[in-house]
Amino acid sequence: MYGFVKAMVHIGQLKGWEFHFTDCLFFGSLMSATDPVTVLAIFHELHVDTDLYTLLFGESVLNDAVAIVLTYSISIYSPKENPNAFDAAAFFQSVGNFLGIFAGSFAMGSSYAVVTALLTKFTKLCEFPMLETGLFFLLSWSAFLSAEAAGLTGIVAVLFCGVTQAHYTYNNLSPDSKMRTKQLFEFMNFLAENVIFCYMGLALFTFQNHIFNALFIFGAFVAVFIARACNIYPLSFLLNLGRKQKIPRNFQHMMMFSDIFYLRLKQHLESMMSLYK
Repeated sequence: MYGFVKAMVHIGQLKGWEFHFTDCLFFGSLMSATDPVTVLAIFHELHVDTDLYTLLFGESVLNDAVAIVLTYSISIYSPKENPNAFDAAAFFQSVGNFLGIFAGSFAMGSSYAVVTALLTKFTKLCEFPMLETGLFFLLSWSAFLSAEAAGLTGIVAVLFCGVTQAHYTYNNLSPDSKMRTKQLFEFMNFLAENVIFCYMGLALFTFQNHIFNALFIFGAFVAVFIARACNIYPLSFLLNLGRKQKIPRNFQHMMMFSDIFYLRLKQHLESMMSLYK
């Protein structure tokens, strides 16, 4: 990304812009948070292979949290005197901050989940389904608030809190609480997704002085495409070295193009739905 921006400056496409090395790192950390939520919804309707759905779901729930921590680490790295300089000490400091914040958020979120699991297992909360559901929600929210108050990342904390609760706490709930909790979080998930998509559309008309550069936008798409390929295929190869059930090559291609081929998948789903009518 840095080389592409420098090339655009030299050919005059970004004349007058101050796009430094740290700005490229910020841009890369934000763009790396590709979230295939819509593709997952289509996969759910198509009832695709469980392994493929799980791989994409794992990416969608983890990459946003990692991108936030990475952006914060880059802000610590940013040299104040010369934004284009590479400072080795600041680089290793930012890496240490990234690992420390991520580990601390993981520990805090998991701790809240363990407390919730113990409360639901060794108390008689099952006799009060409404209180049980409320406690489940409030302790999950407390994990987010506590992580933010401690200078950590709330999204990472609540992510691992939810993962741990799904394995332990949820099984301790009463049948009524299970139904209410599932419906509550499904509704909040649906509402949050729609609010975010609406906000993204309104943001185009909310902020003034937009600057559009077709070459920069095209280059960003190419950079994302190449970066995604450099992550998906090597990581799949490394995972296959230790997996009994290998990740097929067509699964890797689908993971690679999951965001790019969203419109094509939507058309395919609509055509399938029309056959059932």
